[in-house]
Amino acid sequence: MAASSESILDHIPLFAKELLAGGLAGGFAKTVVAPLERLKILFQTRRTEFRSAGLSGSVRRIAKTEGLLGFYRGNGASVARIIPYAGLHFMSYEEYRRLIMQAFPNVWKGPTLDLMAGSLSGGTAVLFTYPLDLIRTKLAYQIVSPTKLNVSGMVNNEQVYRGIRDCLSKTYKEGGIRGLYRGVELLC
Repeated sequence: MAASSESILDHIPLFAKELLAGGLAGGFAKTVVAPLERLKILFQTRRTEFRSAGLSGSVRRIAKTEGLLGFYRGNGASVARIIPYAGLHFMSYEEYRRLIMQAFPNVWKGPTLDLMAGSLSGGTAVLFTYPLDLIRTKLAYQIVSPTKLNVSGMVNNEQVYRGIRDCLSKTYKEGGIRGLYRGVELLC
């Protein structure tokens, strides 16, 4: 029997390879910067508690109250969002670029083509993944452990979510599809 020089990758369509490559790269990158992303969100939203403590004080506070995993709070949702976002963005950019060049063979293949394909792919990726971005932000915004919840799932009159599924479910129950896309109009 002769050995085949074909691999499994040779049988995967190009768009699927692009989707996978973009998703894996995005997920890896988000995980590497997750601690900085969490601190950024807390600085932006929890002014009195974190801004006054500064960077080193905030790092100590998270380490003391939440442990090492506290730096990754919301990262699961962030990765769950970035994998499809980056994958869709990368894949759709290439697809839009090919479609534009097929539809308009005389189009200038420089920055204008890249701008058009990039704009379309960015919009596509955002529309498909916006609910996951909302969930990521809600989870990263939390600063308490789910073990400190009262019976109604609240701490100091603030909703606390137990994870991605819980946050997604509660957000959907509160506002349906519109609730999952709350704030998207600001992007348009």
